[in-house]
Amino acid sequence: MEQQQQKSVAHISKLFVCTAVDCKDEVEEKFERSYIHLQQQVAGLSDKDMHDMLSQLACKDKQHEEISIGFLYIILTDPAMAQKTYRDITLVSRDGMNVIVANLTVLVAEKYAKLTDVARRQLIWVLREFVKHQVLSVENVIWNCLRQAGGGDASHRNLFLVESLLDIFIEYRTWLEGNPFLVQSAVYSYVRLIEDHANPALLPLRQKEVKFTISLIRDRFHDIIPLGRDFVRLLQNVARIPEFEQLWRDILYHPKTLHPTFNGIWHLLQIRTSRRFLQCRLLPEMERKISFLASSVKFGNQKRYQDWFQDKYFATPESHSLRSDLIRFIINVIHPTNDMLCSDIIPRWAIIGWLISSCTNPIASANAKLSLFYDWLFFDPSKDNIMNIEPGILVMYHSIRNHPFVSSTLLDFLCRITKNFYLNHEDKIRMGVYNSLRLILEKQVIPNLHPLFESPKLDRELRNLIRDSFRDFVPSTANINTSFSLTHTIQAPTLKKDADQRNVHENVDMPGAGFSNNIGTLISLVDQENKVVHIQAEQENESLFNEDNIETPRKNNKTEENTDDDDDLPLSKVRLKEKPKIELADAIAESFESFIVKRNSLTWEIFLKDFRPLPASAFEEFQLNYVISNTVLILRETLPQQNLFSESKTDEKFLAKSISYPLYGLFRFLYENDDKSKKPFQTLLSVICERIPETGYLLLYFMKIYCKLHKQSYQFKTTIYRQICDATDEKIGNCLIRDLDLLEKENTTIYLWLLPDIYREFKSIAINNTDILRITLRCIDAKNVRDIIYSIAQGKLTIFKQDGLIDCIRESFEFETYEQFCLWQLIQAHDVPLKCIQDLLPELEAANHPEALSHFLLLLKNVEPTNEIIRLMLSREAKSRGDPFVTSALRFWCQHYEEKLSEIIASLLTSKYPHSSPNKRKRPPKGSSIANNSPPADQVLNHLEHYRRSCRHGTGTGLYVHDMMQRALQSAYSHSNECTKKQFSDLFSLAAEDETTAVGRRGGSGRGRKQAINKKDSNNHSTNKKNNEIVKAIYSTDENSSEEDWSKSKILQAAKKRKKTVNDSD
Repeated sequence: MEQQQQKSVAHISKLFVCTAVDCKDEVEEKFERSYIHLQQQVAGLSDKDMHDMLSQLACKDKQHEEISIGFLYIILTDPAMAQKTYRDITLVSRDGMNVIVANLTVLVAEKYAKLTDVARRQLIWVLREFVKHQVLSVENVIWNCLRQAGGGDASHRNLFLVESLLDIFIEYRTWLEGNPFLVQSAVYSYVRLIEDHANPALLPLRQKEVKFTISLIRDRFHDIIPLGRDFVRLLQNVARIPEFEQLWRDILYHPKTLHPTFNGIWHLLQIRTSRRFLQCRLLPEMERKISFLASSVKFGNQKRYQDWFQDKYFATPESHSLRSDLIRFIINVIHPTNDMLCSDIIPRWAIIGWLISSCTNPIASANAKLSLFYDWLFFDPSKDNIMNIEPGILVMYHSIRNHPFVSSTLLDFLCRITKNFYLNHEDKIRMGVYNSLRLILEKQVIPNLHPLFESPKLDRELRNLIRDSFRDFVPSTANINTSFSLTHTIQAPTLKKDADQRNVHENVDMPGAGFSNNIGTLISLVDQENKVVHIQAEQENESLFNEDNIETPRKNNKTEENTDDDDDLPLSKVRLKEKPKIELADAIAESFESFIVKRNSLTWEIFLKDFRPLPASAFEEFQLNYVISNTVLILRETLPQQNLFSESKTDEKFLAKSISYPLYGLFRFLYENDDKSKKPFQTLLSVICERIPETGYLLLYFMKIYCKLHKQSYQFKTTIYRQICDATDEKIGNCLIRDLDLLEKENTTIYLWLLPDIYREFKSIAINNTDILRITLRCIDAKNVRDIIYSIAQGKLTIFKQDGLIDCIRESFEFETYEQFCLWQLIQAHDVPLKCIQDLLPELEAANHPEALSHFLLLLKNVEPTNEIIRLMLSREAKSRGDPFVTSALRFWCQHYEEKLSEIIASLLTSKYPHSSPNKRKRPPKGSSIANNSPPADQVLNHLEHYRRSCRHGTGTGLYVHDMMQRALQSAYSHSNECTKKQFSDLFSLAAEDETTAVGRRGGSGRGRKQAINKKDSNNHSTNKKNNEIVKAIYSTDENSSEEDWSKSKILQAAKKRKKTVNDSD
């Protein structure tokens, strides 16, 4: 017995690293037991006997599993026998190795940390074999191995796993691309891991990771899009790597090159990242520990657990990056129940507060704060969960009393990230944050925001910043001192230490990208200029978010605040006293200082007057950057956040007030000064347009108001708008569409108010422009359509012109149904003649273009049939069940223009048979294009056949009894092959067989002379009788013979009557 136990222990030691205190669990015992059982079965047997015996045993489910696990144990512990054992498995296994893969998945997920080095190497070997032989479900094992490749860990063991999996992915790239979820997991994981491999010693591995990841992202971008907004967060951290920098440029500027359906960075930011990708960046063991902490540890007893977690996972410099992964996991994956929320279990906000406050690395701290508020920036109450924003507000709300520096740095971060995260969509980012705060108050997550936003423990500068950023949530107060931001803005950061720290924190700064200095720079500003000192944070880590020693942070914080006689003076202002101002050229120094202080349109225009003629030689680069950055900031801040436009369109007082802000001063200056601008002024314009996306449509609004106030009609200076477009180096058409799109999203009423002016002043661009048309159609209702039609009728608005209208209509086929109906209303209001758009008739399909076909049918009812229209209609493809559109039009025309319609169709049909001799007196009108591009004869016959089938009870059958139609059908019959004759036998039967018979209209024809009557006419009656019998026999083959026989007999009776009338007249 003792020997067997020693043998058992030896076997376990081959697979797992065990200590004296470790107890075997179920998984370890299962592997050991299966190995011993296999050894007992095969001891002393040859390979052939072993295979035969194991094949018999494998027929039993339990025996099959034990044998499979025993073989897996040998592969993982004995490299020399691995190849032979793998061959034995393939011979014995009867389930495609499903049992082995399932147990290997459990082993990797639960016991990977305890595997020996030999077992880990063999695990990679067996995974490579599985992938090579396309074993089913091996991707589950790979995914769990990816989870074991932890972030923030630069140990040899972890790097071995990272590189080994990477080699498998590279070698078996085709297999990988066949598993979209694994592609997504691999890309998400390696983009995250690349961040940790910045050490020069790891450069070869990092380069291999970058090459693989970039290649996979570009080749499989349609699989990458579902990764969503957290993938963007990871890309920001590696954006300084050249390959990723180029990827960023393509995402921002050329999204369609990555995938046709990709619309840019905002497309990714609107997609919430799946929990599985957030989960895959935590080790399974770490996930179990943090889940235990959030579900089983009482608040107040967490310190020893936090200390253990800190020593286990945050002991190395690289491990700081793990904090962001943990925060994203806690926020998006751990959602406690209501019972847990009401219990004394440690809340999520306390764990997150500990993770943030215990971080001593500035970059990791910035990323951790971003992880906390990331969901706020894109929050949509209709789609997102309040549990994703709850920790952020609670950690600030509960920290303001005992840990005010934590709340202050988070509040400062939230204010700045709202403005600067993505300048091109600042309004959407702000809306997301506002939606978060509204829902927090609505659901009573906290009673109100006043104790947080107006806390006396926040310095005056921060409180003013909060009031400016969250005006809707802070009660208005009189005499708020807003000069703090001016003083801060006009000073130059000349300290080398500060500048170096900013450069270290900076991630990527792409010109025109819309991300302001990126998140690293932003947070460095927060940490530098707020009252938080990182050295102090290290001393307070142990006391934070614990019920013991809660007074310590307050004392330390007070010590920090008492750095000046006035304890409410912000620390940033104390530092600014030591910073000198930048000296500017004398020509603008005084006017610029005046504008900085007064921040109004008058001082702004005076400065512009001084600034415009200055050449580039008047500035050093840092001076020009200093001037431009401060002016743009003031222009941005002085624009109202709400009520951007006038409340009234007629009251001059409201109109004048709406364009009184400094940005409009720039437009007024350009409007009234036509002098040529120098390069610095052009640079200023370019930066303003880049940093303030509203510039374009606000200029259009300004020109409308300016002309209205000055009683000017049609005096838009479009050259000013062109100047703005030139400053951004874009075509005026693209700028106009972009600005109108932004304006419509901002205020539909103002957009429709400006619409007539846009079409008048930019007629060469706007008329027949499908993009502008789509913007208009998507926002109008019935009343708006009415008003637009009124403007068209009065001559104030022209949306279409005849040249190019067909292309515009073609592009509109992709519009929504309501938009297309509105479009046809507007086309009708322009009195567009049918001949301008009739060429579309052959292109329209009944299934895809019902709106266009409906309108065309209404137009056709108001015109007489012509050769060209009939040619185009009969050129439409005739489906097996006919074309209801063609049938409807022909049936209508038959009621009013039967003879003319019959002659046109007959001429068209006759022209298909050049050897026939049609009556010259029935020749088509001059200039007819029937002969050219006309439909084939079979298609014309097909339409006539479906029309014949639509004739019930004799209605509409007169089309076939006219002379030219009779001769045309006879000619078609005589020139057709047997297949065509059989296909249209019922149609051909409507034509009289005797070609010498004259069939005229009722009462005789009014054109030409009557044909001479000979003696053969006396036999017509008997001949027609025979023809009728033949026709009747042909008709009887139709499945609807009862009705169609009646209609056919009516046609033949009409033919008889006409012949009899001719005979009687003789």
